[in-house]
Amino acid sequence: MSKRQVIVELKYNKDLAEVAFSAAPVAEKELDIGTVPKVAGVTFDKSFAPTNLPGMVARTAMGVPYVSGAKFDLTLEPKESTYIVRAEVDESKIDNLSGHTAVVGVFADVEIQPTIICPGSPAMGTDADVERLLCVPQMHRIGMDGGGVLVAIVDTGFNLADLAAHGKSIRLDPTRSWVPPGATTVPGNAPVDHGTMCAFDAAIAAPKATFLDIQLLRSTATGPTVMSGVLSDGIRAYSHLIRVMTAFRRPGEHRSMVVSNSWGMFHPEWDFPVGYPGNYSDNPNHPFNRIVGALEQVGADILFAAGNCGRDCPDNRCRNVTNNTIYGANGHPSVLTIGGVDITKTRVGYSAQGPGRLSRNKPDLCGYTHFKGSGVYSADGGTSAATPVVAGVVAAVRCKRPYEAGNPDASPATMRALMRSTAEDRGTAGFDFDYGFGVVGGCALYRRFRPRVPIDICKRYPWLCQPRPIPIDICKRFPEICRGIPFPPIPPRPGPGPELIGPTEGTTEELDVGELVDGNLEELLLTMWQAGYYDGQQAPGGYSTKPASPGCSTCGESK
Repeated sequence: MSKRQVIVELKYNKDLAEVAFSAAPVAEKELDIGTVPKVAGVTFDKSFAPTNLPGMVARTAMGVPYVSGAKFDLTLEPKESTYIVRAEVDESKIDNLSGHTAVVGVFADVEIQPTIICPGSPAMGTDADVERLLCVPQMHRIGMDGGGVLVAIVDTGFNLADLAAHGKSIRLDPTRSWVPPGATTVPGNAPVDHGTMCAFDAAIAAPKATFLDIQLLRSTATGPTVMSGVLSDGIRAYSHLIRVMTAFRRPGEHRSMVVSNSWGMFHPEWDFPVGYPGNYSDNPNHPFNRIVGALEQVGADILFAAGNCGRDCPDNRCRNVTNNTIYGANGHPSVLTIGGVDITKTRVGYSAQGPGRLSRNKPDLCGYTHFKGSGVYSADGGTSAATPVVAGVVAAVRCKRPYEAGNPDASPATMRALMRSTAEDRGTAGFDFDYGFGVVGGCALYRRFRPRVPIDICKRYPWLCQPRPIPIDICKRFPEICRGIPFPPIPPRPGPGPELIGPTEGTTEELDVGELVDGNLEELLLTMWQAGYYDGQQAPGGYSTKPASPGCSTCGESK
């Protein structure tokens, strides 16, 4: 009989809560088998300590401030939480386990892998081209460099020494990083691999950020390769990030976090069927999809790769399935889903297209990929590279707009809207399933946040501020235009009334005005302007330079 690894969500009990909320290191925790249901054909993983999944409580308009129309509040109280454990179960016993009174649900523990590039494609451009396209030097000049922002790279782990050797000497916070129990690596010292590429690409726009090394894909509960993991460990990693975001902070301290995820599911067979209660790909109630929403609700900006199952050049792991391949959390409504373009802003053939499974309008936007950068591969490619590139830009923006709890203008939802609205539109006008809302707009974001410096007109155009010329006596120079002009007849007032004052009907004062037809008048006015300018030249303090031609649109701008 075939067995399957699953995620089991359990109701609150005191023993589970004590382990989950214990301050002991994760490596020292374990599951007490006596605290879980006893069901034939089910073997619980003792090494997987229970992990709390935050609860949701209804929000009322009278009880809390309005924030983005949210109807629920997140609660971390033990009695309001549920608890995640891992088990191996005979497929015929899944319904028995689901029906136990202590069980909330049984869900697919889907294998996850990094979104690596199509093999054999040469790099196009370098990370210097990406910097130029994103206006990174300009952003750095105004302090948009990621300083003070946490950037969590959720991947295989990265190597600080290799990053420094390639020009990215980033700052690591090892105490807030996370390594799965049983892994032999330490934060910042993982083998040079996919995660190192992701950290390099995030540092293009955000070199001053504080990086967190979240080594999810180093899980000991892996699939067939070393660079794979399972969603149950993803729940533990995200639970850790929630604790980081909700930890004590000093009054006035802002804590912004950007979470970059360049991994996902590649084929529906890795999951329970769509419609089954334990399904992941299409099920917003799956524990991992719920904890992604919980992390966003406490203030994290979360980015996921769209995946590499694009119809033009799908990854071999897609097995020719190229429709609706933005599975589960990769298309979550609370995350930015990132597709890929090359440095010509053309969509790369492997970038997965929408619609998404959990949210239809995916991807949200595209980032640059397939360029020579970290040196881990011949090209930093796939939506794996595009995602941390955009994550670095988000971190740069957070320098100017830090997250502040309770402030809708600083919420992750507002950040997502800003990133979409500043994207450079490509493909069909507006949103489309190839590019989303367009290519990440680093230059537009720079223009949005650059300081507005008042222009000193006199310094820039000194001739405008010089003394004005002596006024011209027009009547003395051109007496013909100062002669009287004929009065038009004043029509009589209708009906009886007082006698009109002025010239009588049918008469005018015949004065010599010359023949000032339109052509002569225009020539006369031009002559006046030239003469006045000449007088100004001769007057003390007059103009020192003469415009290129009368009426020049440059207004005599100095060279």
